[in-house]
Amino acid sequence: MTDFPHPPLVTGLDVDGAGAHPAAAALSGLDPADLVSGARLARAVRHAEHAGLTFVTFADAALPAVPGSPASARLDAVTRAAFVARTTTAIGLVPEVPTTYPEPFHVATQLASLDLAASGRAGWLAAVTPGDAAPAAYGRAPVADLGREARDVVQVVRDLWDSWEDDAVIRDVATGRYVDRDRIHRVDFAGESFSVVGPLITPRPPQGQPVVLARAGDVAGPGRDGERLVDVVLVGGEDAAGARAAARAVVDADPGARAVVEVQVVLDAVGRTGADRLAELDAGPAGPWAAGAALRHVGPAAGLRALLAELADDPAVAGVRLLAASLDADLPALARDVLPALRADRRTAPPRSGATLRDHLGLARPANRFAGAARATA
Repeated sequence: MTDFPHPPLVTGLDVDGAGAHPAAAALSGLDPADLVSGARLARAVRHAEHAGLTFVTFADAALPAVPGSPASARLDAVTRAAFVARTTTAIGLVPEVPTTYPEPFHVATQLASLDLAASGRAGWLAAVTPGDAAPAAYGRAPVADLGREARDVVQVVRDLWDSWEDDAVIRDVATGRYVDRDRIHRVDFAGESFSVVGPLITPRPPQGQPVVLARAGDVAGPGRDGERLVDVVLVGGEDAAGARAAARAVVDADPGARAVVEVQVVLDAVGRTGADRLAELDAGPAGPWAAGAALRHVGPAAGLRALLAELADDPAVAGVRLLAASLDADLPALARDVLPALRADRRTAPPRSGATLRDHLGLARPANRFAGAARATA
């Protein structure tokens, strides 16, 4: 077994739409335009930052959560993250971007630009897109091996982030040179369903590479040279013991990785029990909320505090990502009744202005793979 450091629990929250429950938007009473309002999004992210959450995630999909429902509308996740980059100062911004059908070169460029806009606070939730309907939305042929495709995409995106060395931008006024071409490297990648020729069109991101998150099992295997492709693995379980075991399996397999437990949350709030709120949401047009692999807490804030304290006390668990059923009800309850007590017990800590998302996760800034190769042959 591995000995683990025991820093404070990292806390994340998904801030998509009206909430993580697929019926939250339809039952929110909000106009569809309000659900995609930039002002509403900015308020939610600022609320999360002031509550002491470490990062927020932005869900994304080409298809609506409820087919045919205008309440399922959403804007591109990277665009939403970039919009709030300058309205926040400390919280990490982690858009979900699929690996299956978008162009990897564009993904690399968008995320590098987000890290620049957020001064090193960007992450990437690298997701897969199962099903038969999504390929048509992208104008692509179906991908049979989603895990292999995800591995190839994450690999080439990481290569592209390194295609500029950290000091490639020289701004040499005397010679009129903006960049040193010897410090910009070509990337040639040919996978089974796509090819990429680099370098990237943006400089290397402030973090070197934004933090890559993925659900357990979505990215098949390590990188080309055995390197870690996923920094943070999202795990779940039927109960806290199962989630802790899943986290332990992640870090036993790779001591440098971080395991973050996903938790669906329906708190007692707005004068109603969590069970009553969940029953109403489950009776909505989208049907019951699928548990998937995530843990679920339904009930009082004290129960959630106890669950998060148990996870925080396990050194294999680096953090949690909270999936609030309804943001308008659950985020204020989290900010008032859950997070302050965990901070008081030093089980969590608020994000620090000026720190990167890698800093908060205890991840070192990676060396540039091309610069290292150049030094080795020099």
